[in-house]
Amino acid sequence: MFPPLFFGIKNMNLIITTPPEAEPLTLEETKEHLRITHDADDDALNALIRVAREMCEGYTSLALITRGCSLFLDGWHKDVIELPLPPLQTVSGITIYDAAEAGAAFPSASYAVDARGVPARVMLTASPPLPGLPMGGIEIAFTTGFGDAPEDVPSSLREGMKRLVAHLYLNRGDAPETAIRNSGAPHLFQPWRVVRIS
Repeated sequence: MFPPLFFGIKNMNLIITTPPEAEPLTLEETKEHLRITHDADDDALNALIRVAREMCEGYTSLALITRGCSLFLDGWHKDVIELPLPPLQTVSGITIYDAAEAGAAFPSASYAVDARGVPARVMLTASPPLPGLPMGGIEIAFTTGFGDAPEDVPSSLREGMKRLVAHLYLNRGDAPETAIRNSGAPHLFQPWRVVRIS
């Protein structure tokens, strides 16, 4: 289980390059949880499942389902770089862009990856070249998430999402903060929460 952790993100820009291909909850188990036997609200429920996943990820700072990401840095400010959205699966490469925006791969032998901690870290083991762009000249491409399927996501996070979907379904129009608070989901999300400081 991930403990709460404080870490900062400065001078970086995160982009989701490959969105999740599934959701942590299926429509069938969500309807069973809500005791819904008709199909009239299937589209609305699918949308609420997605919203609940996004709210869970926003609250915990985790990536639930596998996705591809690119982290763009303005420069090499330290030798150890923290990667957001745990849990990390793999780092696929580091690209350094010159002034003409042409990218060159930074050799994988020149850095080490620690995926065990929260946040995961990339440690430079050789001096890297400076980027030619003033902003976003370094790209770290990585894959993150618990896995590809709903059952890969920890049960407490999935249960919290069920509570969120139920609250949103029965209290349409509630603000996200109200839904999080009144659904009881934070009690299930809190042990997994990664807290950031700037």
